[in-house]
Amino acid sequence: MVLKLLKLKGIIDGKSDNLIEKDCILIEGERIEHVGTIDDFGQLDDVQVMDLRNYYAMAGMIDCHTHLSVIPELGDQIGQLKIPASRNILRSLNNIKADFKAGTTTMRVMGEENYIDIEIKNAINEGLINGPSILASGIGLTSINGHGYALTSTDGLEEIRKRARINFHKGADQLKIFVTGGVSSEGSVLNKSSYSLEEIETAVYESERAGKYVCAHAHGGEGIDLCIKAGVKSIEHGTLLTDKQIEKMIKNNMWLTITSFIIFSDKGVGYGDRNNSKIREKLEKVRDIAKENYSRIVSSGINFVLGTDSMHGCLPEEVKFVTDLGVSNIEGIKAVTGRAAEACGIDEIGTIEKGKIADLIILKRNPVEDIEALKEIFLIIKKGKIVEDYL
Repeated sequence: MVLKLLKLKGIIDGKSDNLIEKDCILIEGERIEHVGTIDDFGQLDDVQVMDLRNYYAMAGMIDCHTHLSVIPELGDQIGQLKIPASRNILRSLNNIKADFKAGTTTMRVMGEENYIDIEIKNAINEGLINGPSILASGIGLTSINGHGYALTSTDGLEEIRKRARINFHKGADQLKIFVTGGVSSEGSVLNKSSYSLEEIETAVYESERAGKYVCAHAHGGEGIDLCIKAGVKSIEHGTLLTDKQIEKMIKNNMWLTITSFIIFSDKGVGYGDRNNSKIREKLEKVRDIAKENYSRIVSSGINFVLGTDSMHGCLPEEVKFVTDLGVSNIEGIKAVTGRAAEACGIDEIGTIEKGKIADLIILKRNPVEDIEALKEIFLIIKKGKIVEDYL
């Protein structure tokens, strides 16, 4: 097996607070064999040396909340989920390509109809197509009157129990449950819950029995309270979190996935659903409070990570958003690398160290000094191989 030795200008390992004092990465097959200085290696036979001494390496980025088939700019996101599976798989390919090219090497997908996330995950794992590794949720659990309802509703304890088991049987990595309303659906309310405490607890119980966990779409109010009480691991969005709820989440070691760009970007909900007065009114209210709330949230000490929520190729923008709120560049980077891996429950990615899978992005400039450097990718390495063809 041919070894690859990367000689670099600097390494951001995903867990340290600055560049580490090492500048070489040795890759054997899919994994990192050693991280050190050139003096550590001596004479190596059958080594492919890559001179990248003008470039910086960091772990490939992890998008902790996205969908494959949704394009917010087109509007009617729920309607997009209803598109037949064969067509939605094809629609997903360009989205995956945009994410991959932007340095996302792992994506946690928060629900698709017809299990297309699991099908695409399997196709990538089998080498049929290139793409980021996918952590699939399968069909998201939502009530008949809840946000996220497209083709499949799941109501009552028995339906929740069965849907969770089917998802895990088919290969889901986590469970996604829609608890409160969402910005992109007309009739839903952001601070109320369409599920009872017992229903959420059942989802958590079935996930834990399978060795998995629950991510809950929840913006605020009683929906967040029920998720905290039920033992949900991760709150998705959390735009209306109160100080008391934040305190409880910290105490329970819960995670929050911040998704900002879909709210504030001109190509997000504000463009796609600009002609829908009910959605536009809801979006304007969220915009008024989200930035101030997120500023308070990220400074609270809560465990937070970042997701694009289908704003494909825009994970660097999510990092820029939190650094603009006062988060240091290195902590913003950790939120899409080491901390993100921890949130997803995966210990084989997210950091650059011996034994980890060699998912790397090579950057032209140092993002610790300028976070905009995340957009200047020179090279992507996925499982030890240089990515030349993105699909």
